[in-house]
Amino acid sequence: MDDLPQASPLVRGIFIGLPVVMALLLAVAVHVQARLGPPAALALALWMGLTGALASSGLLFHFDPPRIVALFALTLGVVAWSWRARWGEALSGLPLGLLVGFQCFRIVVEIGIHQAALEGIAPRVMTWEGQNLDIVTGVSALLLAPFASRLPSWVLRGWNAICAGILVVVLVTAVLATPGPLRLIETQPSNAWVSTFPFVWLPTVLVLVALVGHVVLARRLARRGDRDGLR
Repeated sequence: MDDLPQASPLVRGIFIGLPVVMALLLAVAVHVQARLGPPAALALALWMGLTGALASSGLLFHFDPPRIVALFALTLGVVAWSWRARWGEALSGLPLGLLVGFQCFRIVVEIGIHQAALEGIAPRVMTWEGQNLDIVTGVSALLLAPFASRLPSWVLRGWNAICAGILVVVLVTAVLATPGPLRLIETQPSNAWVSTFPFVWLPTVLVLVALVGHVVLARRLARRGDRDGLR
């Protein structure tokens, strides 16, 4: 196992504060659009509490097999569910500008990962200096959001697909850099840091929110009657 150094207050603050904020925003959006506020908030709180407790206890810091990968598989299950769930359909009713613009939170995520790499906690391959181009998603979301309602639907579909693809590449890289039998990318340090608290909330909360956002936008753009310039 990797002997991870202590993260700075800045890095810990980013990966505690941002997941909490994004989970709250998701819960509020589900409440406003689908009237499922208390259940959604409770489910998110339980999920964050469970993953945080597992990471804090050290139970996830075992990699034969890598338990964090199994936990992330559950996260992908929630993302798949959002395509069929009523709350996913309800969220697709949010304004296009909001559905595009909220992905700008990934700028902060990438700054946090970069700083973690500088501190020797995260592998460099997981930053914008390696194979992580997710900063492009965050910046482009910020630039496109004000014009989203006036852009042709095919432009938004293309942007959504490309940005989701960027995230998939990051996720595959993360798995291949994680200690255990799946590891094909040798880095120092490895990607073991996401098995510890609070960094476990990177794959289980921040990635969850980002992927759900892509699914919800896809649902919005796939609605019958969507036309170029749809608001």
